[in-house]
Amino acid sequence: MRALILVAVLAVAACSGADEPGPIRIETESVPLYPETPERTDVGGLEYRGGLVLTSADERFGGLSAMEIEGERMLAISDSAYWLTAHLEFDGNGWLTGLSQTFYAPMLGPDGQHLTGDAADAEGLAPLGNGAYAVSFEREHRISRYDIAPDWSGVAIAMPTPLPAPPGTDRLRENGGIESLAPVEGGYWAGIEYPIVEGRPHSIWHMQNGEEPEVVDHDAAEGFGITGLATSEFGLLVLERFYSRDIGNRIRITSHPDPVGSNPDHVTLSAYSTGWNVLAELEPGMTIDNFEGISIGEVNGERRLFILSDDNYNPGQRTLLLSFALPGLLTEEYSE
Repeated sequence: MRALILVAVLAVAACSGADEPGPIRIETESVPLYPETPERTDVGGLEYRGGLVLTSADERFGGLSAMEIEGERMLAISDSAYWLTAHLEFDGNGWLTGLSQTFYAPMLGPDGQHLTGDAADAEGLAPLGNGAYAVSFEREHRISRYDIAPDWSGVAIAMPTPLPAPPGTDRLRENGGIESLAPVEGGYWAGIEYPIVEGRPHSIWHMQNGEEPEVVDHDAAEGFGITGLATSEFGLLVLERFYSRDIGNRIRITSHPDPVGSNPDHVTLSAYSTGWNVLAELEPGMTIDNFEGISIGEVNGERRLFILSDDNYNPGQRTLLLSFALPGLLTEEYSE
């Protein structure tokens, strides 16, 4: 999601010649999960393991809409078409404490130039193996493959090649498209932010190479959109976001061990029945913002869930990176 201020940000960057790839200075500040009770670390089936507010004087920074965590490194994309690579830092107890080796690079279009305008709204990210990543875009709805090399050294030069998009992409609303991607063997998941038809469930497409796409209907709660997907040995994780001026942001993280295998007859899979588990709910009063990125990683042998917020280039919002341990994942204690 992008604010109107993005147009001005890109204009300034273009005029200043700041579109060259290179290191970027990002400041970090640790934040508690509960500002009023900082000693508290539990939320649903998750256990807080530290979080950061990310800021930078570089006018290109912001709008981070998806990420992948691999070991102690992070790859993220912004909805003004930039790549961010960084090294994650942890203390002796495994708590997230900072970023280092931060690098920014423009995401290129088919002409080898930095994507701009409606073509630049990168939203979803999924590894395809051997240094290749799928990136989904909204406004100009599409999915592209970028080969950036296993060590991510190719982010500044990678060129896009088209990948199959879900059926009905041409009917998506401009700012409610393929918001999220996640890997699956032989293909990828593609999540649509809002229902294609008003009042219908959200669509999560199972895109298999050479096969007809399969759809899972995810009946998110009223007012929530799908902003992120992740996969691991635990199954498919869904990041859901709600926002209103009166309430603010609300976030839900749900999971299902096998959405397609357990749903051969294509019935609606509700987030609150039929095998979906509610792992955690973040509410106003907690450290919360417009979370759009989600990824699973491992720190000192402990499985971790990371979430990342998109500040919409709005000075009233924050870029947050939060880390959680998964002690209660997929247990009935946190299911509904």
